[in-house]
Amino acid sequence: MGAIHTKIKKLRIQHGMTQQEMADKMNLSLKGWQKVENGATKLDIDRLQVIADILESSMEDLLNADDGMFINEIKGVGVNNSEVNINNRSEDEKDLYERLIAEKEKIIQAKDTEIALLRQLLDKAGARG
Repeated sequence: MGAIHTKIKKLRIQHGMTQQEMADKMNLSLKGWQKVENGATKLDIDRLQVIADILESSMEDLLNADDGMFINEIKGVGVNNSEVNINNRSEDEKDLYERLIAEKEKIIQAKDTEIALLRQLLDKAGARG
């Protein structure tokens, strides 16, 4: 069971709700809700928001279930306009992310160079034809 799922179960119990009551509020079967609490069901942002509302919590609170990570704000929930600010407490994690970003930036730079070369070839081919 993941940290978020554990937090959801803990909040449900704190609110004095049974699994069946939560399943009813979520329009799920009891087994469907049990899969949510056991971590067998992946939760999308929309479903997390519904759960947070039912449990009188915030999505940030649900997502801050992991002690190693703190999410301080979620903006513009949607397909291409979401922004999540994460403050990692671990220097090792921060270093890892910085190395991953640097690696991805190198890949992007190589692809930009490749695109420029292909454009030159297209221009040459167009000038001949």
